[in-house]
Amino acid sequence: MRRGRIFLYLALILILLLVVGYLWWMRQNQAQPSAPSAQPTPAIRTIEIVVAGQNIYPGRPITEDMLATIPIPESQLVAGEFTNKADVVGKYPRIAIAQGVPIMDTMLSSEPGNVNLPGSTWAPYIPNGYTAIAIPITRLTSVGYGIRDGDYVNVIVTMLLVDVDAAYQTILPNVTAGIMAANSRGLLIGSGTGQDATTQLTQGEIINLTAQSVRAGEGGPIGRVQFDEDLQQPFYVVPSETQRPRLVSQMILQNVQVLHVGTFPLPGQEVSSQLVAPPPGTTPTPAPQNQEQQTTTIERPDIVTLMVPNQDAVTLTWLIYSGAKITLTLRSPNDKMVYEPMYAATLEYLLTQYNVTLPPKLPYALEPRVDELLEPCLPNDDDRTNAINCGQQVRR
Repeated sequence: MRRGRIFLYLALILILLLVVGYLWWMRQNQAQPSAPSAQPTPAIRTIEIVVAGQNIYPGRPITEDMLATIPIPESQLVAGEFTNKADVVGKYPRIAIAQGVPIMDTMLSSEPGNVNLPGSTWAPYIPNGYTAIAIPITRLTSVGYGIRDGDYVNVIVTMLLVDVDAAYQTILPNVTAGIMAANSRGLLIGSGTGQDATTQLTQGEIINLTAQSVRAGEGGPIGRVQFDEDLQQPFYVVPSETQRPRLVSQMILQNVQVLHVGTFPLPGQEVSSQLVAPPPGTTPTPAPQNQEQQTTTIERPDIVTLMVPNQDAVTLTWLIYSGAKITLTLRSPNDKMVYEPMYAATLEYLLTQYNVTLPPKLPYALEPRVDELLEPCLPNDDDRTNAINCGQQVRR
């Protein structure tokens, strides 16, 4: 019986060893990653697209020998690319196409001459619906040349207005004229003869009328009848001088952006460098004595180019050729408001708005007499302006 127990214990130990060995083998198999199964690599499908086989320039039709093809993945094909040379042959390039560049439908035209020229480098800065126009400026009308590219300005126009005859379109007053008439008997009748025309003409008599402009003697400017209270007599008064123009100034445009100050550089022309002031608190380093000093010539601008709506460009063109004076005022870059229409500045507005008192008539006056305002003689003016202004003061 003891031997039976021994066999039973041995069997249990053997079974336990087998179970432990099986569990250890299973754990080892789970710890090691299984080798991936080899899968076949899918083939990448390609497609041929048309490219420029050489540099292609606008002006002549494309031939087959100008073209080439290159393979690309089919998934990378984009709209507008060509896969057949026949679709490109015979078309006209709108732009220059470099060798190896894929040809797109936007690069081609079916008609010759439809070429996309590069254009001006300044034109892309103009907003849609706007146009650029150049107007003349001086140091006085451009805020002392303080305007720069990209600034915002207001535009003030100043004009001289006169009264004219609507029919003749001439400055008033008109000039009187006499009409002379001769009848068949050779008698002169009409204005200025002192004869009554009704007593010298018979029925059916033929007369010849001659209009004669009279500017002196009997004729002159058309005046008016004025009654003198002291003499109790009417007088026919005429103007002592020609009509005086009436001055008016008004702000016509607001918040206009400047495209460029001065003349645009021509192709191949170097842009002149502007003098830059040294930072505050620093002293500029003097050039060595043996080094040639380079002088920079800065040309004063005489025009400025503004970006305005189309109708405002027409208005500015009319003002330029009408002889009106255009003045620019500089705005803050943070001020984008368009203010209510301003009051036009006239002599009446100036006297009433600013309470200007008319000077009384005194029994004394300045000597020499002052008949017009004199421009100041400024040191920074050019020689021509100084000669005109200072010369006027010396002569007076």
